[in-house]
Amino acid sequence: MLLLTLDRSRPEPLYLQIARQLAARIESGALGPGEVLSPTRLLAQRLGVNRSTVCRAYAQLQASGHAESHAGGYTRVRERAASTATTPAVATAFDWQAHLHSPMPQPKPAPVAGDGDIDFRPLAPDPRLAPVHALRRAMKLAVADDAASLLDYPGPLGHLPLRQWITERMARLGAPLTADSVMLCNGAQHGLDLVFRTLLAPGANVAVEAPGYACANALIAQHGANPIGVPMRDDGLDLAALAAVIAQQRPAALYTMPNFQNPTGITTPIAHREQLMRLCEAHALPIIEDGFAEDMKYFGRAVPPLKALDRQGLVIHVGTFSKLLFPGLRVGWIAASPTLIAALAATRSTADLGGSALPAAALWQLCASGEFDRHLRRLHTEYRRRMQRLIRATRTWLTSEGVRCSVPQGGYVCWVEVDGNRIGGHTDEAELIAALAAAGVLVTPGAGCYPTGHTPASTAFRLSIAQVDEAAIERGVQRIGEVLRARRP
Repeated sequence: MLLLTLDRSRPEPLYLQIARQLAARIESGALGPGEVLSPTRLLAQRLGVNRSTVCRAYAQLQASGHAESHAGGYTRVRERAASTATTPAVATAFDWQAHLHSPMPQPKPAPVAGDGDIDFRPLAPDPRLAPVHALRRAMKLAVADDAASLLDYPGPLGHLPLRQWITERMARLGAPLTADSVMLCNGAQHGLDLVFRTLLAPGANVAVEAPGYACANALIAQHGANPIGVPMRDDGLDLAALAAVIAQQRPAALYTMPNFQNPTGITTPIAHREQLMRLCEAHALPIIEDGFAEDMKYFGRAVPPLKALDRQGLVIHVGTFSKLLFPGLRVGWIAASPTLIAALAATRSTADLGGSALPAAALWQLCASGEFDRHLRRLHTEYRRRMQRLIRATRTWLTSEGVRCSVPQGGYVCWVEVDGNRIGGHTDEAELIAALAAAGVLVTPGAGCYPTGHTPASTAFRLSIAQVDEAAIERGVQRIGEVLRARRP
């Protein structure tokens, strides 16, 4: 048996270290097809680990296709199929469209903003506000501190110092956690994918907000599950409607955004959150809490996340740095019961072996140095002004009877509902969106924010101030008002 080296100071589990090194030997040809790997008991004795650790390593090798088990309990290097020996003179592209059983519908390409257009669609933070120079310094410090570790496979839970910083952050929000109850991921969307892959069986139902986050609905459907819409009220989910969905549809989980909900901007009050928790606890219903903009509160008192009210370990909190710093770094996290975190880590290990450590290490440098908090204060100052301008503008230009706008306490988005019966009788949302685009204002249509089969109560659209400055906000809302007034009889 070739020499294996284990580093117990690293966060990477020992079984993954064993599997990774054996896989490298197989890939290099040092271990050939059919060669028998050491018996688990013998290898465990040589390495000074439990036999179960070696068994898990061998299972990982079998899952990755490097090894296979045989009668008698031996594990051998697997003979993998060689490439096709003959190649036709003219290659014919493989017909993936015919091969896919149930291809997902392709999204229509979004209109490209012109020079004079005001684009209220982006939800990523304004790149003009990004702390690029601070990130450059943080990257250099991260590499200088521990380049060898950062360029190796990370542990399945991710960079430990950043996870510890997140636990301290969540503790200040009222949610005490331990490092083994936090796992880093490649942004919130990846975190949701891991949660859905781990929790949902094909055909399962998931209670979701209606209107709600369109990409979450699409992701649920992609995993063969069914998003079941629960109407939104001014204070959050309609809890009576949710109780009916629980009784009739037996959902496997609830997906919700309590703070600055996308697309409405609603923040649910503490009393509503307590009632929601009691309802879900009574039915043992797991809650997937999307905290995509948890830190972006500008007005009023902060409300603790659902995770802070979690007495039974039901809440799975998904957070991200994408809406505060650099979306391209793709760093988010999942905070949940350590038991579930372990299951999520196992799900992930078969897909990407833990992601990339360097972005997380650089973000930890930003956080540990205090630069993240300084940047957050700058964001609050800027976006508080933008949101105040948006609220004033809607009260000035969208005062027509039949137009209703949300009043967010933070975040980036505002929801505009239009009662077509009071605006010239026009209720076709696509027609209204096209009229706004013709006037140089691009918005996110409301219909796409509902699960398939759910009929929206009204024509609506979302406005995002993420990448629109104050002057453009005023001009854009004024144009919207002019379009709506022109549609009156």
